[in-house]
Amino acid sequence: MAEPITIKDIANLCGVSIATVSRVVNNSPKGVGEKTVERIRKVIEEVGYRPNRLAQSMITKVTHTIGLVIPDVRNPFFSELVRGVEDVCNENGYSCFLCNTDGKLDKENEYIDILRDRIVDGLLFTTQNNKESNPAFLDFHRNKTPLCFIERYVDELPETPGVFFDNEGGAALLTQFVLDKGHRNIAFISGPLSTMNARMRKSGFMSTMQSNGVEVDARLVVEGNYRLDSGYAAVDQLLEHGKPKFTALIAGNDLMALGAYQALVERGYQVPSDISIAGFDNITYPAVFRPLITTIEIPGYKLGSCGTEMLIALMKGQPLAVTRQVFAAALRDKGSVVQI
Repeated sequence: MAEPITIKDIANLCGVSIATVSRVVNNSPKGVGEKTVERIRKVIEEVGYRPNRLAQSMITKVTHTIGLVIPDVRNPFFSELVRGVEDVCNENGYSCFLCNTDGKLDKENEYIDILRDRIVDGLLFTTQNNKESNPAFLDFHRNKTPLCFIERYVDELPETPGVFFDNEGGAALLTQFVLDKGHRNIAFISGPLSTMNARMRKSGFMSTMQSNGVEVDARLVVEGNYRLDSGYAAVDQLLEHGKPKFTALIAGNDLMALGAYQALVERGYQVPSDISIAGFDNITYPAVFRPLITTIEIPGYKLGSCGTEMLIALMKGQPLAVTRQVFAAALRDKGSVVQI
């Protein structure tokens, strides 16, 4: 097997120094003549030389790699977010190192340590544990690596740049829509209250009920985990006293709403004639569910792409026009909430 071509070989073939070739390879040919640059690039193409990016990164401390930490890659919302991140990375010559934590603090810590060892140039972070101390993450932040939050932030770092959704406003909009349909006994399945966005959605629901003079039955407010099975299980908890005491159910995301939908249908209830259902995210799911679920649309792709653009600007030392971008809520009425 032939030995791989090295930067020294390129220098010898071109009759220049290794430092000159290095400047051309790293796209910083300042002080190198135009003809010399052209000759070096031509030789590189002819011999098929590929620079050792790992070796380069050890010298330059630049890897052109971004770390992305998310809690659940199976959730269609995060799939859209990841696509937004990836597209902007590709457009700007970056690679994305994807880390799925399953919403577990120990996995967050493990991935943060891995990303730090790989010397990523920046980090996009969607945590599932912002109420708990995350020592690895805080240590990563102290190293001055550029950081941008997407949709959720860490409580200890409220001034860190990020892109977010108006979760409280979205929950208020959705709750008001259900109330305007005549419903007063409304069940609510929150996401995990360890996360900022789940707490804000619950707050939007509670405050809107109270501002409309509607007393919230504490037995109708349960906590889920943003996954399909928790929406299904929540129905058992809500029905544990027999006949449902609610005419509508609002879930903190569409996956839990779909799980609740399935559980209600299996127990003989019709949606929406018996119980109306609404959710969050506006994800894509099989059309076997009819009607589709009325929902608050959260622009996952836009959050991912805008967050990545913000992070790249930070990594390049460019000033940010805004450090915290918040996307407004939009309601998508799909017929799963009826007038009573």
